[in-house]
Amino acid sequence: MKLRTIKAKKLPKSVKRITILKTLDQPALGGGLGRIEVKRKRKNKKQSKGLTRILERLARGQAKSSAKTAEAYLDRHRSSNKKRRDGWLRDLSYNLLRARRKGGKAFKLSDALG
Repeated sequence: MKLRTIKAKKLPKSVKRITILKTLDQPALGGGLGRIEVKRKRKNKKQSKGLTRILERLARGQAKSSAKTAEAYLDRHRSSNKKRRDGWLRDLSYNLLRARRKGGKAFKLSDALG
C-alpha cells in the first residue's frame, strides 16, 4: 500500500483527513486500494519572553485569584440569604473577609515569579 502526503492550503480547519482511494497494481483498470492523507503543519505556540512573561504570570494569577474570591463570596452570599431574610447584609463583612482569604490562597507571588 502506497501512502502519499500532500500539503493542505485552502481547506477549512475542520478537515482533519482526506482519503482518496486509487489503484496500485493496475492503475488504469482499478486493482488494489491506496490512500492519500492530508495533514496540517503544527504551528508553534506564541509565548511571551523575558519581563513580559513574568508580568503575564502575575496578571493571570491575579485574575484566577479574583475569580476564586468572587465564587467563594457568591457561595457565602447564597447560604446567608437562605438562613434568614437580609442575611447577606448581616453577614456582608464576614463573608467578604472569608472569601478574600480564600482567594488570597489561590495566588502566591512565589509561584508566579518562579
